[in-house]
This record gives sequence, C-alpha cells and structure tokens, in this order.
Amino acid sequence: MNTETPASIPAEVMAQLQAAADAAAKGVRDREAMKKAAERMDRRAEENAKLYGVQNVGVDIIREMRDSR
Repeated sequence: MNTETPASIPAEVMAQLQAAADAAAKGVRDREAMKKAAERMDRRAEENAKLYGVQNVGVDIIREMRDSR
C-alpha cells in the first residue's frame, strides 16, 4: 500500500478507502458497511439537492451523445 496520500485526503479516510478496495477486490461484501455507505450517500444527495436543486445533467449529456451520431 502506498503510504503517501494527497493532503486533501486524511490518512484515516485513505486507510478506510484502501480497506474497502481490498475487500471488494477479494469479493468480500460487508452488508453493514454497505448499508452505512448507502445511507451517507443518500444524505449527501439530499443535501446537494437542497443546496443546488435537482441536477439532470446526465439526461442532457446522453441526449447530446445520441444526437451527435
């Protein structure tokens, strides 16, 4: 494991990311960790929607790609 981490990512967070990546690479599924991660992502999505509104950029990008053929 690379012990150097960018200053913007705390070492503790990088260690958690590495542990999750290692488990995923081995096919290990931690149901409780997955549930907690999903809850965090849902909360952040709600916070972002409150701050920035609903962003439908994916739809526009897909339409643009489809129409450019």
